[in-house]
Amino acid sequence: MKLSRVHFSIFCLVCWLMLSSLNPVYAAFRSGAILANFPTQGSANAVALLPDQRHVLVGAAQEGLLVVDVHAAEKPSMITKLSALQQVESILIRGKLAFIANGAAGLAIVDLSQPTALKLIGRLDTSSYAFDVALTPDGRTAFVADNTNGVVVVDVSQPTKPRPLAVIPSSAASAGVALNGNGQTLYIADQADGIQIIDVSKPQAPVHQGHFNPAGHPQRLVVSKDGQWLFAANNEGGLSVHALQVSARSQTNQLPMRNAFAVQLSQDGQSALVADLFSGVAVVDLSNPLNPQVVQRIKTQRAAQGVTVSQDQKTAYIADTQAGLTVIRFR
Repeated sequence: MKLSRVHFSIFCLVCWLMLSSLNPVYAAFRSGAILANFPTQGSANAVALLPDQRHVLVGAAQEGLLVVDVHAAEKPSMITKLSALQQVESILIRGKLAFIANGAAGLAIVDLSQPTALKLIGRLDTSSYAFDVALTPDGRTAFVADNTNGVVVVDVSQPTKPRPLAVIPSSAASAGVALNGNGQTLYIADQADGIQIIDVSKPQAPVHQGHFNPAGHPQRLVVSKDGQWLFAANNEGGLSVHALQVSARSQTNQLPMRNAFAVQLSQDGQSALVADLFSGVAVVDLSNPLNPQVVQRIKTQRAAQGVTVSQDQKTAYIADTQAGLTVIRFR
């Protein structure tokens, strides 16, 4: 019997659905969808989930640092905002403190003890534009990706009085930073010059150790919990995966995407969510880190620039630029 084109297409679709239902990875992601959107007055460029899993911090340009209640994920509502921070590019939460890369204003440190009443307790102006921040496990040293200035090493042992210790020069423009588990190796997304590897065991005297050279311009980085892998969101290049063991550093792979800008791992490390700007969010299976596979794409309203993942590994919160905060269910 000869099948028409329509019948053949339906047959192929049914086969694909049957096969994907047998694959637990693909089956787990079929229900992904946008749950809600919370509009902001300014462009939402950064997002972070508080440890209570109830509140999200959103950095909105020209508006400030917003606290949004997401206990009911389908109905996010704003609690308060800190208008003093108007160029928030990234947010790192450690205990009751938030370390903020605040654009032209440098590093800001915010007390989160009362989410309904944020307090700006420390600031350090940097000479360029602060895009990202990383913090050592002991919470005493911060590393600020400061664009053309490189990375500023900051003593934050007294959060109310942060002070600079050193500057790691940039050969291009530093956009992102990440530390390994013991806080002694720093990875710098140096955009046109790849990813720099720096020994920071002595923060006042950092030493260059090498670099990775992925396709595209590295923007944001994250190290896996086991310390074995570095994941980089590379604009015009996609998601790259790099083995961190010295003996295996030649092992890398790259998953092409047009405008990968930020990456976040699920709690179990089996999935990565990539903010792919105008393409929305890509959910990537990392069960084999050297063979990452996109299992789902969720198109957001505007340009997805930041992402954070809930502890139950089912919900993600997206800094969706002019559209504000977007909440998605990806599992």
